[in-house]
Amino acid sequence: MKKQFTVEQRVNIVKEAEQIGFNEAAHKHGISSRAIYRWKDKFISGGEKALKYGAKIDPEVRSLREENDRLKKLIVKQALIIEIKEELIKKTSLRISKESRS
Repeated sequence: MKKQFTVEQRVNIVKEAEQIGFNEAAHKHGISSRAIYRWKDKFISGGEKALKYGAKIDPEVRSLREENDRLKKLIVKQALIIEIKEELIKKTSLRISKESRS
């Protein structure tokens, strides 16, 4: 049978896990470390209210998070492309300057 923890217990377990480690806290309380990670994510995103048993994440908030993640990945991709182009320009300009000296 599943254990049901109060919101306060969940918050305390998450705080404890951050101090002693997620696996250690999970073992101590007889739950999976993944459950504690989920509680932490919910707590960060929606506070204590989100930790209530059966609480659902607002679909609009979820879609905004997904959009945010997608945009972050896009920014990383663009930054990598810019970095590669800058390296190519440096190499090309070094080669041209060496050729012009000869």
